[in-house]
Order: sequence, then structure tokens, then C-alpha cells
Amino acid sequence: MGGLPALFSELQDQIDYASSTEVVSSDMVGARCASIIDSQATIVDGERCVLYLWYDNELGYSTQVMRVVNEMAGVKYPTLPKVTQTEQDAIEVA
Repeated sequence: MGGLPALFSELQDQIDYASSTEVVSSDMVGARCASIIDSQATIVDGERCVLYLWYDNELGYSTQVMRVVNEMAGVKYPTLPKVTQTEQDAIEVA
């Protein structure tokens, strides 16, 4: 169940992941996430980690502002895929 906690986490709509070795900034235009982790550029050395993150200054920021406003107003939209009770139980155990 390795990816389930991440898939159904509260950060699901805020953080994304890119694994392409050829990603460029124009690939991120229209990204709704607050940031996108560039896995190929990320460097891990012992206990140190350098993360490279991409984001869209306009749509990404606007989307996050609306996410916060919706949260403050108590508005909750359904998220897909829908988590089943079995998956929710597995997440709580992890």
C-alpha cells in the first residue's frame, strides 16, 4: 500500500511529482499544484537532501488561494479517486 497514504493525503491537491529527465519550466504552465517535485533533479547525499520544485506563479498561486478560501468557508469538493473504507483503514495504520 506504499502510495496510498500519499494519494489520499491532505496534500494531494498541493504537491505533484515529475519524473521526466527533460522537464522544463514551460511544462509547468497551467499546473494547479503549489509545487511539483522534480525527482530527477533532486539530490540526496547522506542526511542531506536538495529538492528542486517547479510551480506556476499565476494559476498555481490562484488555485492555492481558492483552496484556502474554500477551507475557511467550509466548502469541501469530492476528491477522486474516492477512498474506500479498507484503504482508509490502511492509511490510519501506516
